[in-house]
Amino acid sequence: MIESKYIEGEVVPVFDEAVTAAVKSYRNKGGGNSMRIAIENFDGKAYRVIECTGLGAFMHAIGRLQEIGLKDILEGEDSMKRGCDCWFVTTPEMLNSASSPDASSATLPLAAATSAEPHAADAASEILSQLESLSTLPETERQSIIQSRVGQGLFRSKLVLYWKGCAVTEATCIPLLKASHIKPWRDSNNKERLDSFNGLLLSPNLDAAFDSGLITFDPQGKIMLSSEITGAPAYHLHINGKMRINQKLLTEAHQDYLEHHRTHVFRA
Repeated sequence: MIESKYIEGEVVPVFDEAVTAAVKSYRNKGGGNSMRIAIENFDGKAYRVIECTGLGAFMHAIGRLQEIGLKDILEGEDSMKRGCDCWFVTTPEMLNSASSPDASSATLPLAAATSAEPHAADAASEILSQLESLSTLPETERQSIIQSRVGQGLFRSKLVLYWKGCAVTEATCIPLLKASHIKPWRDSNNKERLDSFNGLLLSPNLDAAFDSGLITFDPQGKIMLSSEITGAPAYHLHINGKMRINQKLLTEAHQDYLEHHRTHVFRA
């Protein structure tokens, strides 16, 4: 059996989707000793701990993490680190692929394109179209901006700290919530791409509908449904006209971004 938990406050890196896929791919619920694996993000901070029950689960997790490109710095050591049997860190190759301005080597953000993320292909395309302009930025800033497009990194962390749950339903299952730009990433300048007020933390169904312009929000935060989704489609997606953004957290700083979404994205 394999279980995992996120460390509160730490940045969830773009490759985390591959980690999740690796964890979910193990179905055996056999017993045995419990062993723990820590995983670092690009900032060198442990952001997730995986607990494996049984040697089979442990070996499965190690193998899959190595396939992603992570390296266990405790390999061959008898000692543990902070109660963990393995401590996986990112490699220079992973960082380079995440921030390289060379489209031919753009394998990361672009790992999302092979994941189950609905809009991953769009994200990859948009990032590739902006690589030339992003190449002039310092590496850390470039990485943050790229990660913001795929809903990761500093942008997501700021939204999690601000909203503390879905901005509409207040659901608090943070790993499942999506960091969604209000003014689309493709239309934003680099400052806007990292501005937490240009973002909503949304449940997956609301994120997909918002990103595609099937819903938007009025200045008071009340949901507006496109004619393409009213009735049965909205009902089946658990979306209704009484929903609204958390009034305590909706501010004037959000308004210009929301107006852009209503004007240029919403499919009335």
